[in-house]
Amino acid sequence: MNTSPTSRFPLLLRPDSSDARQTRELLDELFDYRPYLMASAAMGLVVIQVFLSGAQREAVLGALLVVVSAIMRIAVARRYTAMGAQADIRRCTTHFAVMCVAVAILWGITGALLYHAADDNMRLVVLALGCVLVQAVTFRTYMAPGPTMGQVVILIAFHTAAMVLDGLYVVVPICLLYTAFQGMCIVALGRVRVRQMNAERETLRLLGELQRTNAELTRANLRLADSAMSDALTGIGNRRRFEEALALMSAAASWNGHPLSLLLIDVDHFKRFNDEHGHLAGDEALRRLADQLKAVALTPDRVVARFGGEEFALLMPNTDEDGARDAAELVRRMVGEQSGAFALTVSIGIATARGDAEIAQIVAAADRALYAAKRSGRDRVVSSREADQQDSGRVDA
Repeated sequence: MNTSPTSRFPLLLRPDSSDARQTRELLDELFDYRPYLMASAAMGLVVIQVFLSGAQREAVLGALLVVVSAIMRIAVARRYTAMGAQADIRRCTTHFAVMCVAVAILWGITGALLYHAADDNMRLVVLALGCVLVQAVTFRTYMAPGPTMGQVVILIAFHTAAMVLDGLYVVVPICLLYTAFQGMCIVALGRVRVRQMNAERETLRLLGELQRTNAELTRANLRLADSAMSDALTGIGNRRRFEEALALMSAAASWNGHPLSLLLIDVDHFKRFNDEHGHLAGDEALRRLADQLKAVALTPDRVVARFGGEEFALLMPNTDEDGARDAAELVRRMVGEQSGAFALTVSIGIATARGDAEIAQIVAAADRALYAAKRSGRDRVVSSREADQQDSGRVDA
């Protein structure tokens, strides 16, 4: 089938007539033998009536031809079904064309026999049946115009010959006009189906483009969302990312009762570092610290974020105070092991929460612990529990 605007089509369906899905659907439709069985049943009723009218020999021969044509039609259809999706399209369409011609010849002979053997009233029934068969052929196989026209011509030719032998020469021009009419119907139906298939392909193409556009838009939105949640300098999460992660993890911890730990990390004397080495070195120092925190985080359920300035946060769900302290000491050692221009230390405050009340205050608790670490001389890790004990001791003193 040609997809050009002229909506032309070949005499026989070809593999390049449509896309694979459309070709398979058309072949399934063309090889469907159920309508032919209904037509054969109608012919069988006429055969029975002719038999009852006294023309037993012609009726038996007609019945035999009807049965042979039905068997042939079913056998070809089942062979096509058995070949499945791997069937060769050209071979299938060739089989279909040969079958169409063979069935049309058998039906044509049957119709001529029944017409010759029937009485005047039954001849009208035979002719009416012939017209019905022609119409059925036209409307069923319009996507293979060559075989369709072959069937139409053969059926009309046999009935015309039977009537001419009976002396009805006036039917010749009538049958020629009828054949031309059927040809016009086949062409018109074929063009309608071509336009329909072209529209289906165009719709699928547009849907594909829409899906690609939506996918690109989704990726762009994800990149935008990621950018909005990322710190431009270090590439880790920003304060907004921290707050959203804290809200989700707090809800999960409240529901499942698992511990939630928070590390607040502050670079010691960072202003002095900037004054001595410059802001570019300070930026590089923060990027290195962010990389070290990501290395310590290890699992994707932990979130590293820049809390603000030279302060960083590490959220660790399902982690108790001992696990949080181990991670904090690892961070402190990794930073302290640096030498040269990037020799720095960090102070870290830990807060571990269980239950709604503690979770709601986890940031404040970690902040108290951080400032307790700084008061205690910096370059150390202090938990909120330890900070509370220190505050209690000062009050008692």
